[in-house]
Amino acid sequence: MSTREFLVRHFSRMGARVLVHESRAAQQVKVRIDVARDRSGEFFDIRCQQEVAPEILDVQARLRHLVLMVRDGADRNKFLLGHDERHWFAAAVPGDNVHDVQTAIASLRPTEIEGQTAIRQGEWFFVPDFTLSTRGAVIHRNEPLSRGAGSKPHLCREMIRRGGETVWVCPQYPAGLSFVEYRALADANKRVNNYPWRRMTREAQVWVRGDVRHSDHKTITLDGWHRVYMNRERFARHAPQIAFLD
Repeated sequence: MSTREFLVRHFSRMGARVLVHESRAAQQVKVRIDVARDRSGEFFDIRCQQEVAPEILDVQARLRHLVLMVRDGADRNKFLLGHDERHWFAAAVPGDNVHDVQTAIASLRPTEIEGQTAIRQGEWFFVPDFTLSTRGAVIHRNEPLSRGAGSKPHLCREMIRRGGETVWVCPQYPAGLSFVEYRALADANKRVNNYPWRRMTREAQVWVRGDVRHSDHKTITLDGWHRVYMNRERFARHAPQIAFLD
């Protein structure tokens, strides 16, 4: 059975379409996974080197999730693919102990919130914080919450930030530049001053309250202040192999 036939059979078990492109040309990574759309709707677009044989570790048809593994030398890179509320998604999962959908989901949950009740929306987890003092705090309204790298932000009714690093962000530099990096770039190339820069805060502690909206997810309403944590996908060494950003 070819790689294409193998993947089509397993993806169909969770109700998903998949298009597989095999290439003989050398690529920077063994596999590239995206969620694309055509006239029939969304589908998984997988591009891999011809010698790569992706493996399916687990399919949970009822949950509409599966775990795919790609061997890269001694590394076994694993991905959780599935359906979340309204759309298909793909996420690189960290950790060597992932062997099925349940352990893949658990590996993405922030370690800081172990044993706590959390509300999730996409890659963000919200944990009630009854100890937060807002005295002297600046409360931002209708503020974006973004992981960067071009992802669509979640819009929060009210937000408090503390700590972190101020960075300058634009479409050409979605990960952000420090002030020193920004000034060095601007001195070397005057045209960058015309980019649509926006000042943001990276690695800050964040609390939000009220509605949190995102076009790909159901709106959630947080009663009282909640501490915000991002999932652990960024700790997966193979995270750059996911092309789809929500």
